[in-house]
Amino acid sequence: MAGTPDSSSSTSTLPPGHPPVHEHSEGQCPINGNTHAYCPPQKGDLRSVCPALNAMANHGYIRRDGQHLTSSALYYGLKDCYGLSSTLSAFLVTGGFLGIKRSPFFIPGLSSHIRAKNPDGSESPGGVVNLHLIGLHNGIEHDGSLVHLNTPPAEKYAPVEIQDTWVPKLVGDILPPVRGYSPADDEELEDSITISNSKPNSNHDRHGSSSDGSSESSGRYSSVSSDPSLQKYFDDPAYLTTLVDEADIGRMRARRQREILPDKLDAAHAEIARGEMSIMLGVWSQTHEGKTGIPLPWLLRWLSEERLPEVPVPVPAKSHSVAESVQAVQDLNGSGSESSSSSTTLAKTTLWRPNHKQMLSDVVKRNKVIRAVTEAIESGTAKV
Repeated sequence: MAGTPDSSSSTSTLPPGHPPVHEHSEGQCPINGNTHAYCPPQKGDLRSVCPALNAMANHGYIRRDGQHLTSSALYYGLKDCYGLSSTLSAFLVTGGFLGIKRSPFFIPGLSSHIRAKNPDGSESPGGVVNLHLIGLHNGIEHDGSLVHLNTPPAEKYAPVEIQDTWVPKLVGDILPPVRGYSPADDEELEDSITISNSKPNSNHDRHGSSSDGSSESSGRYSSVSSDPSLQKYFDDPAYLTTLVDEADIGRMRARRQREILPDKLDAAHAEIARGEMSIMLGVWSQTHEGKTGIPLPWLLRWLSEERLPEVPVPVPAKSHSVAESVQAVQDLNGSGSESSSSSTTLAKTTLWRPNHKQMLSDVVKRNKVIRAVTEAIESGTAKV
């Protein structure tokens, strides 16, 4: 994590000349002075298999160490980070707690005396979870992830390592075909796909995460960010107009189901898998040349680095008003309107922020479209 210690941070108590101790004690980051600046997990931090929650931790919308998370903290984190409605946030948090067999109710002064035993034998206060616990296999977690290995037999928790070579493979599921992508690129990735059900679960993965979801270093995303097959989509701003829609997600889901055969997701977990992406389709919806979806670089960075998008800040030309500049920022920041114009010059970026509420009913509608595409492919009535 680049940066200098903030004068108000805990590092100010260190002896003069002592390097900053980058730990997320109490969920605080002593390095960056921006409340929601991106910072990857540090040693001892916990992460899950869910990129949405991990991104919230990496940006400080929930505790950066991924520990001691109450239902209230997750509820407000989802609302603040992604702009989810109160109903959708409550639905996700309540379902998440119940899905891993935990009560969502936290009572200050009492919950600390009511211990809940976790499947791995550890204990936690009632009404409190951490990001590792959310990865309980076949709770709300599921096999057939877009970027994670299946849970090995006899393991209780899913591996949190991101399969970085799988991320650019998602580009091949997008129609119309993405400029610069060749199906031949997939051939180099096939060997990594075939191990999805057979790779033994080591104690530490190569991205610096241990088997309990804790980080051993800040290198969790290092190989992802240096992958040239992925980096090109980040470096060229033209890819921001390449959008990923429900049909594209349906093809991704159908491909992953095909790759994990003979295993198959049950109906409930197939719905969860589709729902995860349905939410993000609404959160980051943009429209360009008649297609509505997520800008490709935003999706790839979110899945590979568990990071929120940076959006361009338009600098108005001399002949344009402040109002026009503000409108351009709103358009780029996710209003869903047609991308416009050359009336502004893009000079710098700022962290994306939601400007509309994501409703549960919207997620249900998009989920139906994804399911229809996936089922059509699996039944052979649609082309892969």
